[in-house]
Amino acid sequence: MASPFLKIYTSSESVTDADYLDINYSSISFFGQPQIIATTDNNINVFITNVTATSARINFSTRYTGTVKYSAISMI
Repeated sequence: MASPFLKIYTSSESVTDADYLDINYSSISFFGQPQIIATTDNNINVFITNVTATSARINFSTRYTGTVKYSAISMI
């Protein structure tokens, strides 16, 4: 039996007065929908929507200016 194999894509982006951030991780070629983890450098809630094998949307609880760090993780 083969051991699980993880694929991880990590990045950060700066946004200005944004309600959301669309991210694209198609370069890593996930086989299915990954789990997305996102954090901000302020006390802002984030939630993930529109997850596909190549992209997702990070939504903010209020208009946000700052840096968003995120990871997309998938196990095959």
